[in-house]
Amino acid sequence: MLKFFMFFYVFLILGCSSHSLTKEKPIKRVALIIGNSDYKNNVLQNPINDAKGIAKTLKSIGFDVSLTLFNSTLEEFNNALAKLKSKVEPNNTILLIYFAGHGNTLKKGSNEQFLMMTDKEETTFVSIYKLYDFLNTAQARHNIMIIDACRDYQGHYVALEKGKKNYRGNFGSVTLRSTDGVKKSKPALFDEGYPSKFPRSTIVSYATDLYEKAKDWSIYDLHHSPYSYALINHLDDEEIPIEEVFRRVRRSLLKETEHKQGNTEKTTLEKNIWLLPKQENVAFTPPI
Repeated sequence: MLKFFMFFYVFLILGCSSHSLTKEKPIKRVALIIGNSDYKNNVLQNPINDAKGIAKTLKSIGFDVSLTLFNSTLEEFNNALAKLKSKVEPNNTILLIYFAGHGNTLKKGSNEQFLMMTDKEETTFVSIYKLYDFLNTAQARHNIMIIDACRDYQGHYVALEKGKKNYRGNFGSVTLRSTDGVKKSKPALFDEGYPSKFPRSTIVSYATDLYEKAKDWSIYDLHHSPYSYALINHLDDEEIPIEEVFRRVRRSLLKETEHKQGNTEKTTLEKNIWLLPKQENVAFTPPI
């Protein structure tokens, strides 16, 4: 009888130890936040406010937001990507990249979004394909990319009182040069040559659909864009997957803009992911 109890005790201890050893590691959460406002001849009012608001919200739900850039140059952006990669634990990180500022497509009907940096000497853009390449290399478990910029191709803006720009896509008034200083009919794509393979388990949310403009200020809060205003209000919603977060943002954005602007997403997410994790391991059921 004593041997039986000894065997049972050892079995119980080993079983508990085995369970603790196989317990899933907490997933890391890291973000790169960029707000670009100080463009030559194209100053925007709210991207820095938006970046600060998004960073504050993400920090409140457990993200490392130490990489937050305001008025980023191309060099600063590239340095930040290198630092971001060093923070990623492969296959055990949720990686989030947020950009607010001037952006647009450069060809009609193109899905290749470009983000404008704030270099004063020459016009510098970052292709979405460079970010795809970065995410493929970083190998985080899940990726979230959020881009608050225009996608209307023409890149026009509406000048408001006190010099405000209403939209985030004005490429029209910049001087476009190649890396050797020769003027070209299109900008130097400083990130040419990157593959366009969409990363695994990734969701990209744009502030607009193709051919739409992204407003710089919300009627509910003049210090934020309507898209980022809605994001700040919903990113910390409890116990809903990220795709439902973006649906709630879309409802808010469409209502405010009278269906003139609505965020759109492209995704290869392999499973539901929660920014505020669910309490029980149950399937998500959308509200009726």
